[in-house]
Amino acid sequence: MPRLKVGELTFHVQQAGSGPDVVLIHGVTGDLSIWYLCRAMESLATRFRVTAFDLRGHGYTDVPKSAYTSADMAGDVLTLMDKVDAPSAHLVGHSFGGVVAMHAAVLAPDRIDSLILSDPYFPALRHLEQLSRWGHWQNFRQEAEDAGVTLSAEFWYDLGKFFDQVVHLDAEKMLKFRHAVGLPTMNRLMRLGKTTCGDDVKEEAGLTTEKIHAVHVPTLALYGEFSPFLATADYLSEHLSDCRSELVPLAQHRAPEENPVAFLAAVERFLVEVTTRSLAESSR
Repeated sequence: MPRLKVGELTFHVQQAGSGPDVVLIHGVTGDLSIWYLCRAMESLATRFRVTAFDLRGHGYTDVPKSAYTSADMAGDVLTLMDKVDAPSAHLVGHSFGGVVAMHAAVLAPDRIDSLILSDPYFPALRHLEQLSRWGHWQNFRQEAEDAGVTLSAEFWYDLGKFFDQVVHLDAEKMLKFRHAVGLPTMNRLMRLGKTTCGDDVKEEAGLTTEKIHAVHVPTLALYGEFSPFLATADYLSEHLSDCRSELVPLAQHRAPEENPVAFLAAVERFLVEVTTRSLAESSR
């Protein structure tokens, strides 16, 4: 199954285990390897059938020129579920993967059993956050500017401008930037920089505040203790009908990497709780 035709694109897909379906969705500029590095694939497969895939334009999946909004990617998730014969599934999304998961629950609420949203921020809720206050972002901003890439404190969410600058660096600055971010990250940015991904992911694409509020599936807002998006975590727990928030100790935005043990424990607790509740309700 490593290569699977999903709609018009061929996706890189990995699957393990058996049981209720869980789909893992990584963030922009990442790939499905995050779920192996934090051992989510290995651990969750003891209870669930786990499907991980590279988003369009990422990893070993095809790279279309356009159509990178959360609506586009949520459509990919639902079509992928069809291809792997999953009538419904629990969705675990990290960063923009959490936005995609939420959008899938808006498009097909009857097919989503639960949501685990790992540190997403939503374009419709952008006003809640100021990433420029985050120390890690400030450090990256300085490294990028030393290499000739300007990141605006006001428009920190504008990946389109960021990708475009990277693609057009001269040879000397390209070498500096590659040294700052590493070759794998550089290659990902160069590939996405030739698409509309950077502009598309900042669009609401129909995922308005009203649509977010209307999501009623069991939801875990799972954020790093020092995440730059804690205001969003609070907002979700306050405005969704069946949502609770939990903090991953010592983690910032990348909890699956920064504290994989605590991250995975929270994911497993929630999934076991939700599936147990579902079985109890169906037996009544």
